[in-house]
Amino acid sequence: MNDRILGTIAMVCAPALLVEALLTGGEERPLVIGLASMVFMAGWICSNTVMRRTRAAGTGWWGRAVLLVQLFGLVLACLFGFFEATGLLGRDDLAFNVMDIAWPLSMAWMLVVGITVVVAKRMSGWRRFVPLLCGTWLPLGIPLQIVLGEQTGSIMFGVSAVFWVLLGYAVRGGSEQTAPAPEPAVR
Repeated sequence: MNDRILGTIAMVCAPALLVEALLTGGEERPLVIGLASMVFMAGWICSNTVMRRTRAAGTGWWGRAVLLVQLFGLVLACLFGFFEATGLLGRDDLAFNVMDIAWPLSMAWMLVVGITVVVAKRMSGWRRFVPLLCGTWLPLGIPLQIVLGEQTGSIMFGVSAVFWVLLGYAVRGGSEQTAPAPEPAVR
């Protein structure tokens, strides 16, 4: 698949968490939560794939590693969605809990990815800052929800959807939005 298609898929999948929040209203509905999680993660994996292809995080070992670590976490988080939706693993199962924790860890790791992309300067213009925006919604959303209450959660899922749609759009341009690759300092 080309970068344009992957970016478009990412844009379509981005609002999955907002849809989940609207459908569940905060209730525990494993099927909806699991399916929404898988859809969201599938889109994020598409964005990650384009960023790896275009070396958006840089051409050296760190640029490659930061996105591969993220991909590993995304696959685990996607598996969490599958097991949440199907109930094949119980909440007491160690594997389920490892996959469950991969979700917020992947979100936290997006801050590292975002900073790396900004520093690498491989994405042009405003696109360079979008991965960092995506990494900020959860760390900002949790304290805001604690201070301002439940309504903030719905607002933050809306903000999240906008950020992740922007990421899909930013990577959708693919190689024409990426600066030429300099020679890596370390081979």
